[in-house]
Order: sequence, then structure tokens, then C-alpha cells
Amino acid sequence: MRPLLFNAFLLLFSGMLSAQPTYEVRIFTRDAETKKPVPFVSLQIENGPGGTSDIEGIWRIELPYGPITINSSALGYESDPLRETISANRQLLLELRPTAATLETVTVTTDDASERQLRPLMGVERLTLKELAVLPVALGEVDVFRGLQTISGVNSAGEVSNGISVRGGTIDQNLVLLDGAPIFTPTHLFGLFSVFTPDAVGGVDLYRGNIPARFGGRLSSVVDVQTRNPTSDNLKLSGGLGLISSRVTVETPMTKDKRLKVLAAGRAGFNDFIFGLVERLKNTQSNFVDGTVKLRYTANENNIVTLSGFYSKDFYAIDLLNNFAGIAATSNQYDYHTLNGTLDWLKVINDKLSLSSRLVSSDHQPNILFPQEEEDRKIRYGSRIQYRSLQNSLDYRLGGGHQFTGGFQLIHYKLNPGFLEPNGSESLLAQQLDQEQALESSLFLADEWTVTDKLRLSLGVRYTKFDQLGPGSVRTYPAGEELAEGTLEDVTHAGSGVMNSYDGLEPRLGLSYQLLPSTNVKASFAMTRQYLQNIYNATTPLPTSRWKVSDNNIRPQRAQIVSAGIYQLINGGAYEFSLEGYYRKIDNLLEYKPGADFFLTPRVETDVLQGEGRAYGIELSMKETKGLVTSQVNYSYARVQNRVQGPTFNTRINRGEWYNGYFDQPHTLSASISAKDGPANTFNLNFTLQTNRPYTAPNGYVISNDLSVPLFLERNNDRLPVYHRLDFSWRIHNPKLKKRRWTGDWIFTVYNLYGRKNIFNTYYVPVTTRPSTGVVNTNPLQSFELTIFGAPIASLTYSFNFE
Repeated sequence: MRPLLFNAFLLLFSGMLSAQPTYEVRIFTRDAETKKPVPFVSLQIENGPGGTSDIEGIWRIELPYGPITINSSALGYESDPLRETISANRQLLLELRPTAATLETVTVTTDDASERQLRPLMGVERLTLKELAVLPVALGEVDVFRGLQTISGVNSAGEVSNGISVRGGTIDQNLVLLDGAPIFTPTHLFGLFSVFTPDAVGGVDLYRGNIPARFGGRLSSVVDVQTRNPTSDNLKLSGGLGLISSRVTVETPMTKDKRLKVLAAGRAGFNDFIFGLVERLKNTQSNFVDGTVKLRYTANENNIVTLSGFYSKDFYAIDLLNNFAGIAATSNQYDYHTLNGTLDWLKVINDKLSLSSRLVSSDHQPNILFPQEEEDRKIRYGSRIQYRSLQNSLDYRLGGGHQFTGGFQLIHYKLNPGFLEPNGSESLLAQQLDQEQALESSLFLADEWTVTDKLRLSLGVRYTKFDQLGPGSVRTYPAGEELAEGTLEDVTHAGSGVMNSYDGLEPRLGLSYQLLPSTNVKASFAMTRQYLQNIYNATTPLPTSRWKVSDNNIRPQRAQIVSAGIYQLINGGAYEFSLEGYYRKIDNLLEYKPGADFFLTPRVETDVLQGEGRAYGIELSMKETKGLVTSQVNYSYARVQNRVQGPTFNTRINRGEWYNGYFDQPHTLSASISAKDGPANTFNLNFTLQTNRPYTAPNGYVISNDLSVPLFLERNNDRLPVYHRLDFSWRIHNPKLKKRRWTGDWIFTVYNLYGRKNIFNTYYVPVTTRPSTGVVNTNPLQSFELTIFGAPIASLTYSFNFE
């Protein structure tokens, strides 16, 4: 009898529960400063359902009677839990405080995995300073580029490369921006790490698929680095002391009403003493500084003005190379600096409409200094790039799931390609190449459209008109013949005005379709053009490599990329899985002739060639994102091939057949694991394994004046040995675990933990002496392999925060 009564009681109780009323609740997500809707915020009710606010910043849900707690997550924002009691239909307001959001990006992309999966964007990744800080890197420096290299499809050219390669593209095919201002030389210390002041970085967006229509000018990717906004109402101080560099950051309000706030961050490194510990590098010098300042003024809830500035300066000297372009010197000294400024104004017109205006200035001046033996003088070779930009964009949230962005951008380039100052040297004459100017005018329009609950589209187009401006010289060569001194047909000198023009449309398309609640498929297409070229004939450009605007002989490069993929969340988002494939076709690919020398060459078009390229690959990524132990494994299969079919033997490479590009690295595997041991200790391991890049090996040799000279008939015909490396870091956060105004962290890192001697390059020189080993060696050439870091590199850094 008792079981029957108990079952009847359960049935009655469950019926009462099922009859309990529910109420319609609408949650509005708003920016706490602008009062503007924040779309795509990830929302989670504790011990209940979760979801995402729609394009208008609204989440609708039915909830039963009782108290609730709502947590939120949106990249660039922070908020406190919202606690309410539901007893009727309610409208709740959840305000989010901006932390690292940029003014231009009014629509803030969330870092929630489910929302990233739904958005119709491919090849988009975001890193935060928190994620960068835990990566074990060379010499203990927090670094943007090292963080990007943990992403599938992003590789380095080697230990000391001056940038990154994205999906096989060359280094200059990446548009690197800091608050909208371009960075032309983005690395410090021989390319070991990037120039961005670590504590000032708020976020890093990498676009390598369907690049948004507001960006243009490069083929492979856009690296959009944003400095964080000053938000503190009190004085905050942070910094760090390390072997390679030391840094300090100050954040504080500057007015009593706290409408004007400032963030100032600086870093300096003086590393001569480290190189002195190695005998062959004892005369090597390297010093650098960088600094970032950001002022943010909130006039009212509808107007925010931000002014940011950036300065970077490097000096390094190498005495291993004492002859450059025929100029003898005791050493080569590289001295280059960048000065950038950005002024932003955000005007919120109403809840659905806002206007963003941006003025940008960038000034980059690289120099090579040649100290003369027995003379107190230095010969100077230098160049300069001046960049000015005006951009306006209008954001409009329309009903029906549409979010429009449209605007224009004007860019003015002024280049000094090169000059030589003898500074009293009687053996040299002063030289000055003709200056170059260009105007790039663009219109762009984009719509992110939520068609249905399962289907979203990203539709965009960019139209660009490029004008090469005078004064200057227009050199004409016969059609279908080699561009050479002997074939020059005519030279005309143009005054001010347009010398040459290019234009074209660049469509950008994206699609996302939800197959299952946790599975999405995406596809995208993008066309891009590059009007500003970096010309060099090495694997990676030097800071002083020459930049060149497109003209009547050097046509702009153009790329088309198609990509598709599948994305899945497992166990409620604790695990993420993605598989992407892509194919990119390049026209007017820039290459160089054998033996090309671009140093102070007035007719640079006679030393370059243009052909075609293709890049294709598959990228697999798996992440475990929740818990005390998190991990990530990325694998990519990627190929890069070029073809140059000129009209003559001198204008063909490898007989006009396809050959491997400089960043053709078919297999890349990267894995990382992070483990927390209590609140104080975090351990990280990063492992990288990849096919090393191609290089050019001699096909034989010829004898000239009793000297064996290597003979190179094919380009990139061999490959360096496989590259692999393991890095380790241990971070101790606030060791005494006491809440104080001053907290400190110790970071111990080991780069190349097991001391792998990875080969950076291979050189061939004539054999001068032969060892008496009894082994007969008839090859008159001897190869030398260069290793940059052949042993573990340990470093210790102390970081602090005060508020």
C-alpha cells in the first residue's frame, strides 16, 4: 500500500510542478557607457538554460517563478552577475562595461564559442592579453606574433623572422595595424618579438578568410591590434622587470569628473651585455624602446573621443657583416623608428545608428649606418614611408536581422625609396632616388544578416581606386619583352597629377548554417588587392627593405580565396572542433630576378618579375577550454607554389614551371597544454613540429679564375631539415595569496626546452682546405648550416600591479 501512496504523491507533486506558471522575460544587453545595444552576448542562467542576445541585443526566454542569477560573457566587456526575482513578465537591463573594445568596431564580437560558431565569418581569430601572457616565448617576452603562431595556418619564417606568414603568404602580404595605423616593421631585436607594448594590448584580431570590407590593401591577412581603453576610476600601476626588457604602465583619470582618462605604457631593452657572453657576438649590439599613450574622453553618453599614439625605436649592430652593397664598414648598424597617431570620434546618433570617424598618421624611417675604419664618420643609407588616412563608417542596425556598415577611406602614401649620405667620404657620392606618391580611395559596404535562426550571411564589397601621383618619371618598355636597360623605349617626366591608375571591386562573402545545435558549416569568398609592395630578395625582409607603390610597370597583386569548414562544440562547449579548407589564387605575384640588387636602384622594375601563385590547405583544430587543465592541438597541411612564365630566359624562373614558394611548409603540428595547481601556479607547455621552408641549393659549380663558383639554376629546389621545439613556462601569481593593492607575479620560461639545433639557413662556400681524413671529397663547395638558438634559453621576469 505504501508504494502506491508514494507513487501517487510523486504523480501529484509532478503535476503541481508542471502546472507552475512561467513568465516571458526579455533581457536587454547594453553598453554601460554609450547605452547602445551589444549584440551576440553569451548569457547563462545559473543552474538553468543559456543563450545569446540577438542582433538588437535582446534575449527572450520563458522562466518559472523564483530568484535567478544571470552571467554574461562578451569580448571587450565585463559585467557583474544580474540577480532578480521572477514573479511576472519582466524586461531586464544588463549593462556591460567596455574594457578593450575599439571605437571603430561598434559591433563587438564575443569570445563565446557558440557565438563564434554561429557568425558567418571564417578564418577569424581573437587573442587577448590574458591569453598571450601565459604563452612560453623566447626570452620571457609577452608577444603578439608568438601568440598568433599558435593558430592554424600562421607560421614563422624562422627563429628571427621579421614577421609572420599566414597561409603561405609572404610577410609583406599581411596588413599589420595598431589602432588603425600600419606598422611597417613590426619586430624588435632581430625579429625575435613584436613591437607592441605588451601591457597596452587590449586584443588582437586576425582575419585570414573573408576579410571584412572595411579592410583592404593586403593579400593574405589583416592583423588588427587594439590598445586597451583606460577605464579605471583610480590610479593603477603595473609593470615588469626582466633580463631582456623592463616595462611600466600607468592608468588614471585626469579630471575630477573622470570623463578624461589616460593609459601610458612604455618598454625598454638594453641587451648589449647578453651578446657579450657569446664570443662570436661580443661586438653585437641591440637596444630598443616602445611606448603607447591613449587618451579617452567621454563627453556624454553619445560622444566619445580617443587619441592614441605609438612610438618604437630600434638600434642594432652586427660586426659579422662588414660589407653591404659594396660599402666597406667596421659593422652594419640598423637604426629605425616608427611614430604613429590615431584620433577616433564615436557619435551615437540613436539606439540603432552610430558614426565612427578616424584620422591616422604613420611615419616610418629606417636607416643603415656604415661606420668607417680610421675615420670618425658614418655613411648613412635611409628611406621613409609616410602614411595618412581618413576613414568614416556608419553602423546601422535595421530590423529583420540586418546590421549594415558602410563608409569610405582615403589613404595618401609618400615614399622616399632611398638616399645615401656620404658624410665626408670622398669615395662616395650623395644619391637620392625619386620620391613616390599615391592616393588610395575606397568605398565599402557590408551587411551581417541573420536570415533565420539557422542561417546567417555576411555580404560585403569594397571598391578601390588607386592613383600614382606625380611628379615622377614614367618609363615605357615594349610589350611582351623583358624590362631591362637595353629595352627601355621611352621616359617621360610628369608633373603633379595622376601618372597611373588602377581600380576594381573586391567582394567579400560569408555563410554560416547550423546543421545541429552544436554543429555549423561555413563557406566564404574574398578578393583583395595590394598596391604597396615590399621588394627584397631574401627569405624575410630587413627593416630597411624597399617599399614601392604600383606603377605602369609593377602592377598591383590580386588574390582570390575560397574557404569552407565545419565546426562543432562538444559537451556544452567544453571541447571545440573545427576543420577548414582553403584555396587562394594570386595574380601579378612579385618575384625577383636572379642576382637582383635593389640598393639605390632607380629602375627597380628591371630587377623584378611578376607571375602567379596558388596556396591551398586543410586546417584542423581541437580545443579543451574548460577546467583546471586546458589544451589545444592544431594541424595544418598547406602548400604554396609560384610560377613565373616570362617571354625570355631571363624572365622565367625554373623554366616557367611551378615551384615551391618561400613559405611552403606542408605539415605543421602545434600543441599546447595549460594546467593550474591551485590559485597561484600555472604551468604551460607548447610544442611545435613543422616541415621547414624551402631554400635554393646549387645545381653545380663553375671554375672562374681558379675559384669555384656555385651555379644556381633552380629556385627553392631543396628543403631545410624538419623544425621542432618545446617551450615551458611557470607562472606564480601573487605567491602569498593575499589581497593587496600591490600584487606580483613571477614568470619562469624556458625556450627550446630540449635544445634542438634547428637550422635557420644553409650557405655554400668554396673549399679552401681539406681535412686529412683519408676520405676523398671532390666537391669544391662546402655547406654551412646556421642555427640561431641551439640550446635552451631560460629567463625570469617579475610583473606587478598596483591600484
